Amino acid sequence: MPDNTTAREGDEQQAAEFRAAVARALAAEGRRAFTSETYTREGMFAALREIRRSQDGDPHVEFIGQVARLLAVDIAGVVDVAPKDIASVLMAAGGAVGVLAELHGLRGTTVSGVLQYAADELDLQAKAGEQS
Repeated sequence: MPDNTTAREGDEQQAAEFRAAVARALAAEGRRAFTSETYTREGMFAALREIRRSQDGDPHVEFIGQVARLLAVDIAGVVDVAPKDIASVLMAAGGAVGVLAELHGLRGTTVSGVLQYAADELDLQAKAGEQS
């Protein structure tokens, strides 16, 4: 089996550079951004809950909240992963694809495809024994 360590390290470096560039671009617009160095699970959830509180009463935000509650129930019902772990993955994935969508004007189906391709990549790595 070929050693993909060098390719993986190159991908990780490229991803880190992309995240840093995005963080700089968002900061230049006066928007909060999390980088690999500043990302924490609790920090992300605290920021999200702060945003939700500040937008309380907005009908669009209430609709998103309702859809999100239903989606959370649906996902938790079809995967055998602890809700806390699902939440961590969704938070990281949502942030990543949200930035991609905003920067590149991606449509929902494209964003969905990005997430599914990422899932496939992780599954292939797991099957190859690169990740447990």
